[in-house]
Amino acid sequence: MKLSLSRYQIKLFTLCLLFGAIPVIVLGIFSYLKSSSIIESKVLQGNDQLLLQTQTQLENTLKIIDFSIFQVASSQAVSDVLQTPIQAKDFPLVDKLLETLQRIQIYELGIRDIQLINLEHQWVISNKGYVKLDEFSDANRLSSYKLLDKPFKWVTQVSDDRNGESMATSITLVKRFPSYSGNPSALLVTQMSNQELFRLLPKSSELGSLVILDENGEIITNSLKSGFDSALRNSPLFGDVKQTPEASGYRIGQIGSEEYGFTFRKSSYNGWTYLSIVSIDSITRESKSIGWATIWASVIIIVLIILLSMQGANKLYSPLRSLYQKTAGSDDASDPQEPQDEFQAIERRMEKMSQNYIHMTSHVQRLRQQLKPFMIFKLVQGELTHKEIEEQLQLFGFSRKFRWLAVVAIQIDTLEQTRYLESDRDLLLFAISNIVEDTVPPEHRLSPVVIEQSQVTVFSGDHESVEAFKVFMYDTIKQVQENVLAFLGLPVSAGISRPYSNYDSTPKAYAEGLDALKYRITKDTETILFIENEEPETQMVYFPEHLEKQLVEAVKFSDERRASALLKEFLQILSNRELTHNQMQNWLMKLLLDLLYIPELPDTAFSSLDTNAIPLYVQLKRLNTVQEIEQWFTQQIIEPIIRSGEQSNEAPYNKISNEVIRIIQSEYDRELTLEECASRLNYHSSYIRRALKKSLDINFTDYLLTHRMEVAKKWLVETEMKISDMAQKLQYNNPQNFIRYFKKTTGMTPGQYRDMWLNNEGGE
Repeated sequence: MKLSLSRYQIKLFTLCLLFGAIPVIVLGIFSYLKSSSIIESKVLQGNDQLLLQTQTQLENTLKIIDFSIFQVASSQAVSDVLQTPIQAKDFPLVDKLLETLQRIQIYELGIRDIQLINLEHQWVISNKGYVKLDEFSDANRLSSYKLLDKPFKWVTQVSDDRNGESMATSITLVKRFPSYSGNPSALLVTQMSNQELFRLLPKSSELGSLVILDENGEIITNSLKSGFDSALRNSPLFGDVKQTPEASGYRIGQIGSEEYGFTFRKSSYNGWTYLSIVSIDSITRESKSIGWATIWASVIIIVLIILLSMQGANKLYSPLRSLYQKTAGSDDASDPQEPQDEFQAIERRMEKMSQNYIHMTSHVQRLRQQLKPFMIFKLVQGELTHKEIEEQLQLFGFSRKFRWLAVVAIQIDTLEQTRYLESDRDLLLFAISNIVEDTVPPEHRLSPVVIEQSQVTVFSGDHESVEAFKVFMYDTIKQVQENVLAFLGLPVSAGISRPYSNYDSTPKAYAEGLDALKYRITKDTETILFIENEEPETQMVYFPEHLEKQLVEAVKFSDERRASALLKEFLQILSNRELTHNQMQNWLMKLLLDLLYIPELPDTAFSSLDTNAIPLYVQLKRLNTVQEIEQWFTQQIIEPIIRSGEQSNEAPYNKISNEVIRIIQSEYDRELTLEECASRLNYHSSYIRRALKKSLDINFTDYLLTHRMEVAKKWLVETEMKISDMAQKLQYNNPQNFIRYFKKTTGMTPGQYRDMWLNNEGGE
């Protein structure tokens, strides 16, 4: 199962994209806001510096004018004139004063006119000359000058046009004489030219517009756009700036639909307020270009991050994809419950794998337990090398701490007179193996196994001597025999090999255990045989050939009774002599071969022995006792041979008898004789008579009469044929002879027989 676009791959891509894009976006926003803030700050700083520069420049000019006027006021010419009620003779003083006044009225300072007003002597001297005070044109302004509370003051006044709208503002420097007198005797009024005074001030720009307010908050001059001054005057922000006691600062507020920033500075020299007004939108407009540049840069970087994130996500996902694909089963695609998230799928599959591992582990453990007998089987059969034996013993956890080893082979003595059949033998051997496993302690044995007709166990012990080890095995096997007899009701015998100390000798010990069991032919049931106690010394033992020949002759002549007596005598001699097991087997095998190949008997005499089952020599090797051997020879060899021989001798008589019977059954209604049948079959009549006697134990005439009576019974029951006709057809000379013979054989006449059957049918 493959996922074209998996959840986790999307998560990885999203995570990589977020890790890459979020810093870019945050950095972009931060840089935009920071740059906007810096631009705004720089603009404000610039405006503040511009205001400071403008204030300094303008106040320097005003201070120069103030100082110049102060020098004029302190001059001898002014002092002389102020003390003089000017007459005609005093005009030289006036000329000298005018000359002094004209000397300081330079273009750069922007002084338009200087008026010396003598309130005590009621005259005014200006650029226009000498006039009487009562002829002074601006009496209202003069009244306001008298009310000044300072030695000197810069006075502003807005002149109105005819429609009442404000026009240009006039600036005047007023000084009193004496300076600190509450009732001055003279005033020195310097009228300024706004054009010359403010000609160096900056004009309106994108950095802001300049506005100068007097100490009353009236606009002296400004660089505002036309029509904006009225909106400015009506804005709350403007009033807040005028009323604030702060010497400098910054305010933001709405004027109309736009947002503006006000930077202001208030002069401690003359109380004027210097105000810079800048549109926040214009500043933002400047920063928007930076914002767009930041956006495009961020977009390009994010596109690169997307590509790199996709590649990085694929790189990071490749191990997970490999793990996901490797853990996928063949049935995952058809599993409707398969989760779409890879980790859930892998977790589920890992759980399945864990369960499978547990199952496999338990299965392997079971197989290992099952392989133990297989390993023991190979060990006993000699199919393992020394290295393999060491490895297998370590693998299956068998103890290698022992002094003695021995192989014990257990076999069932007999199944006769038990509730078991021969087909149950294998199952019974496994049951015996389980009993051995429960009876013998695990530290003293390897796993019991079943090999062919034997239950085999490798015993081990750490006893001080061989005799002690043999006593332990004898007691243990005796307990096994008792348990088998108690649970299964079977007699068993055990053959024990010679003790040995190396597993490599196990195959030889197994053969010794089996050989020990073979000597129970001469023993009783439930025996325990040690090979070293049973194996006789080698000696010359002669085969009882005379008994064997007599036995073969008895079988050949079908003398079953004599053959049975000779067989018992032969086996008695066999069991009484000191023979090895191989010698016993050779004697029995020779007897079997001599019985099977009696030359005087035809081949048909041995056909019944060919059952296509277990070979006879294998059956003979499996026999354990003299009684079993005698029974087997009698039932499986001698009796079948005798019966087959007799049947073979009687076969020609049966064939001739069958032919005679066929002639009688087909030609019973004509006069038949034994001689006629013998002639037709090409045999002598005496041979025919002997054949009938041998096969049917009846003569020709009796069989012919018996068959004719059976035919008569059939006719009486099934037909309405007359009795006289029946007698004639069955070759009787007269009906009376037929009736007499019928009554002799059946106990009733033919008429009575017919009536009996008719009555039985009517009653039913």
